[in-house]
Amino acid sequence: MLKNSAILYKEVLKMKNSSILVVSLLAFLFAVCPIHAYVYYVEAEKYDPDKSILAAGGGVWSEKKDKAVFVFSDTYMEYSGPHVGANTSLIYPIPTVGETAGQWKVWVRCLMPDTGSDSYFFYISNDGGKTWGPQQAAGGNGQGPDWKWENWVLNTQLKKGSGNVLRIAERETARADVVCVRDDGQNSTDEDCAQWFKENKGGQPKIAVQPFRKLSTIWGQLKK
Repeated sequence: MLKNSAILYKEVLKMKNSSILVVSLLAFLFAVCPIHAYVYYVEAEKYDPDKSILAAGGGVWSEKKDKAVFVFSDTYMEYSGPHVGANTSLIYPIPTVGETAGQWKVWVRCLMPDTGSDSYFFYISNDGGKTWGPQQAAGGNGQGPDWKWENWVLNTQLKKGSGNVLRIAERETARADVVCVRDDGQNSTDEDCAQWFKENKGGQPKIAVQPFRKLSTIWGQLKK
């Protein structure tokens, strides 16, 4: 009887330790990975032509070609004209967003040589562009003469569904090569962007592995 009790106690202790391990792993996964991490890249010249306003108030957005330095598709967008404030608009519909838990950021591969030029106004709509959230100013920090990835935390969050839209308007003379919205906490880079375009030729967002799926795999291994 005592021997059987000792064996039973060891089995219970083993199960308890396994449960503690699983709970700890679950907490870790939620801490380091959103339930659905969302990443979406779009080339700046792929704006919605029907809803965008390229010319207004004496200013204009135009496509520029440059093969002398690296830009994706050898094409970028440039605004030139008066700095009178958000008369133009480049409209980018965002593919369907699922449940997300991260902080939304917009990244732009841009050219911002000094602090006195090259900045944008951002707006987010959650209803397909009918209404827009507060205007968000986005300026550079005098990065120099090279194309760089710059990021800003969005002050209007994207919502679950298919009605999310990003609007970019002029604030000063501005150049943009690629735009990215993401909530995975990772940095946008040329390598990450190129890989995303390679894997997502249809233009759909990349969804990260869910922690629940990772947990089920770990639990299955523990039970063996």
